[in-house]
Amino acid sequence: MKKLLLFVVMSLFAAAAVAQQSLGDVARASRVKKHATATTRLDDDTFARNTAPSTEPAAKPDTDAKKTDDKSADAKDAKKDMADAQKQKNEQLKGQIEAEKKEIAALQRELDVAEREARLRAAAYYADAGVMLRDQAKFAEDSRKAQGEIDGKKQALSAAQEKLTDMQEQARKAGLPSND
Repeated sequence: MKKLLLFVVMSLFAAAAVAQQSLGDVARASRVKKHATATTRLDDDTFARNTAPSTEPAAKPDTDAKKTDDKSADAKDAKKDMADAQKQKNEQLKGQIEAEKKEIAALQRELDVAEREARLRAAAYYADAGVMLRDQAKFAEDSRKAQGEIDGKKQALSAAQEKLTDMQEQARKAGLPSND
């Protein structure tokens, strides 16, 4: 019992030492951060350079400012139009993806029904020995037709799934989130 108590006390001291060390690291990091934000950043936007004395009238800078304001307003309008066009394109792509998902669901349902009917037909055929003897050729023909239909639906489903994958890849490249 004494050894356990001694072990617990030593563990607490070790944890306190580690905590103090990490607190010191945090304090040093915050001091460095405070000094780093005190510097002033000078670049072309915040520091105007003019090496030649101004010989133009004072009214000219106002017209230049109006021209730049008009240009910036036009640029903002163009950006807004581009953003609206991109948003419309993204919504159209989302709609196409949803339509393709619905088409895939319908194809999958049709395939399931066709496979179920083929299984039921085979079960009914093999369950009755009299039917097996009388209608072998008809059953074989019906089975071939059903299998051809099932294969066609599988191919259509596969093509639709590839198309959906391509659309989702387009959406990913356009920056849309994945909603699988």
